[in-house]
Amino acid sequence: MSYDNNDRNKIRRKKVSSSTSKSSSTSSKTQNKKKSKSKSKKDKFRYFRSAGVIFLILLVVGSAGFCGLVFASLRDVEPVTEALLNEKTHQTTTINYATGDKLSNAPSINKKTPVPLDKISKDLQNAVISIEDERFYEHNGVDIKGLLRSVVKTLTGTKQGGSTVPMQVSKMLLTTEQQTLPRKIKDIYYAYEMSKNVSKEKILETYLNNFFVGKGLAGAEAGARGYFDKSASDLTLSEAALLAGSTKNPSKFSAYTTAKLDGSETKEQLENKLLFFTNTTDDSLDDPTEVDFNMIDKINSWGLISDRDIYKQLKDGTLVVRKAINNPKAKERQEVVLKKMLELGHINDQEYSKAMTDEINIKLPKSAEKVSSSVEDYIESEVIDALIEQGHTVDEARNMFYNGGLIINTTIDPKMQDALETEYENNDNFPGHTIGADGISQPQSSMVILDYKNGNIKALVGGRNIKGRKTLNRAITPKQPGSTIKPLSVYTPAIDTLKITQADAVSDVRGGYKFKDNIRWNPKTTTPGKGTMSLRKALAKSSNTIAAKTAEMLGGTYDECVDVMIDYLKNFGITTLNNSPGANTDRNFSALTLGGMAEGVSPLQMAVAYGTLANQGTYVEPSIFTTITTYDGQLIVKNTPEEHKVVDPEVAYVLTDMLCSVVTEGTGGAASLPNGMPVAGKTGTTNNSKDAWFVGYTPYYVGATYLGDDAGTKDANGNNVARRKVKGGSGSTARLWAKVMAKVHQNLTVTKFPIPKNVYFTKINLIDGGRSPSGSKAAFIKGTYPGRISSYRDVEETDKPEETEQNNDPSQPNNNENPNPGQPTNPNPTQPNPGGGSESPAPPPVDNNNPGGGNSGGNNGGSTPPPAPNEPEGGNNP
Repeated sequence: MSYDNNDRNKIRRKKVSSSTSKSSSTSSKTQNKKKSKSKSKKDKFRYFRSAGVIFLILLVVGSAGFCGLVFASLRDVEPVTEALLNEKTHQTTTINYATGDKLSNAPSINKKTPVPLDKISKDLQNAVISIEDERFYEHNGVDIKGLLRSVVKTLTGTKQGGSTVPMQVSKMLLTTEQQTLPRKIKDIYYAYEMSKNVSKEKILETYLNNFFVGKGLAGAEAGARGYFDKSASDLTLSEAALLAGSTKNPSKFSAYTTAKLDGSETKEQLENKLLFFTNTTDDSLDDPTEVDFNMIDKINSWGLISDRDIYKQLKDGTLVVRKAINNPKAKERQEVVLKKMLELGHINDQEYSKAMTDEINIKLPKSAEKVSSSVEDYIESEVIDALIEQGHTVDEARNMFYNGGLIINTTIDPKMQDALETEYENNDNFPGHTIGADGISQPQSSMVILDYKNGNIKALVGGRNIKGRKTLNRAITPKQPGSTIKPLSVYTPAIDTLKITQADAVSDVRGGYKFKDNIRWNPKTTTPGKGTMSLRKALAKSSNTIAAKTAEMLGGTYDECVDVMIDYLKNFGITTLNNSPGANTDRNFSALTLGGMAEGVSPLQMAVAYGTLANQGTYVEPSIFTTITTYDGQLIVKNTPEEHKVVDPEVAYVLTDMLCSVVTEGTGGAASLPNGMPVAGKTGTTNNSKDAWFVGYTPYYVGATYLGDDAGTKDANGNNVARRKVKGGSGSTARLWAKVMAKVHQNLTVTKFPIPKNVYFTKINLIDGGRSPSGSKAAFIKGTYPGRISSYRDVEETDKPEETEQNNDPSQPNNNENPNPGQPTNPNPTQPNPGGGSESPAPPPVDNNNPGGGNSGGNNGGSTPPPAPNEPEGGNNP
């Protein structure tokens, strides 16, 4: 049967009629459902395809990024050879002068001492391999199995290291301690390269000569010597396991920890177990107790304190003693190591049992350290502190300093340091020189020289004839400052009021105080005490009475004045003030105006404070190093000293002008420099001149010099030796200062202190402070001026002041005595004392050009001062 095209078309065509609409509708729905299902299935695959594409893109990008990270991490790698490992192992920390020349190497007391592998206990070798890298002899630098296990355990919350011995050698010598992915990539690369080019024995030897065991000790030999006073070849199994166990956390698992003495110890219990630490206000050490002080004499009688200087510091409380005791955490870790050694077959059951019960005997070595200067000790202390501030532990910081091959660039000038040390080697510079039964030279002395513009310490000596390391550094040890405190605590805040000037005249006569505490105190005069004198002359002649009376002008009450003085001293960088109430408080005029402080001020802080005035009122924190870098020049620390303004430049300059008068018109004449370089400074002595100071500065540098017998010294029979009076008083320190600074300034151009624009000069009479055409040229801040015209002839007094400032030392019974017993405190009771700030003698003849007289020192008499001169006199620096 045949069909034409029309028939075929008819067969294909579907006839739709009203009678079949329902079934057609049902058929249509079914087909649409199928289409929808097919479309949904297609959409689902589309999402999978999209996700796959995104994954592939991320994989490509991630792989490219990782490859880029790998290439970036390895761009500066170096070939690993046995020679390179030897070089890195034997590198030492270098300390450089400011010129770049070598000053010294880090001290060797904790220095690693590399030894051949056959000089290291086999037990220590096996212990390290067991606990650190049990497949050391099987892998090619990286233990893939161990690394994967470490990743899994880390992901499950259990921390476990995956670094092999070669990777740790890389971290110790070739990369850094930073926990970064690029460093890890480098460590893996170096470990593979190391295993290709260097024998397993050499890699293990390198590790054992560099691994850190705590307490600043690095390497097997240093660890064995530092903990057990024996060679690494002589370590027992128990000692070897203890050292190997410390590698996980050297600070936590070091062989010993320290404890205070309880007073019951015997000589045998303390022999080779004593440690001495510097006691400061910001450390974690408890202050010495009565038990500690009682034990000091006992352990000294046993011969356990080898250095008399250490004994003296212990008695002074600037050092504290501790005993080394076994660390229980180290013992726990040792048992883990021994168990692992047994498990791996390095020891048998009998050896394991014996080592587990062996007693660990800590035996500290006797120091064979060479003599070093106090400047090196101070550099060491400051560098370690800086590394700790970077986030390192104390042990890590010490290890970096002693064994890290660092390059420390200091601020010390070699010529200045040499000039300072040369003068300190000359006993003729120290009147009354003697050597005590303890072998220490007396009187002792210290000096610091600073570049006050940037805070750089240029030279420092902490004592005479230093015998060894860690001896008392008197340059950073607080001493009673005497009158050197006056410019900082009294005259700077006075001038800073802009109401008190150096022309103000105050009575020098004893008595006449307005606060009842000062009336009871009533300090002795140190000048003739016959009448008034200007503040300029009072500072130049170091008047105690006028310093106290000027301080009374700083506030309305005693406590307000005290608060003002303490605030200024703190801003000057004095950190040793005791601002708490109590028996040893510094909250009194005696401490703050005359320097009778509970603790005192160090020469370094005094130099910085005076340097603030020299630096136009800006304090700059002192620093003894500029940078710390790795052996290959990577910067670790850059020193950025803190700065802040204490007073305006014009206030600082007026103080400089007044301090120049101390040298040109007062007690500091011996500090004059032979080339005519301007010098501003202040002398200072304490009761009976047992301490003597001169702190002074030039347009270039500031220097603080201290002189005095040490306290607490004993004679050959063990009896206390009384401190002597410093021969020549502050004149001796001024002369020593001048000898050193003359060399420092020898080739420097003579220049003047820069004069701020708001400063002018006029001449004043030094007695009443009035303007006088033939008086002394003095600096004033614009808007302030002398309060009168002088009627005195400008004839300088010939009376030489005693310059022996009294403080609050209870051993001085005459501090509050009237120098004229039976006479009233006010020698002229009929003469009123208006203003309450000072007593006045009979007033000078009234000048018609100065009606009412007066001064801003509390004796204005209700008059109005004359206007400031229209044209400032002079302009030249005094």
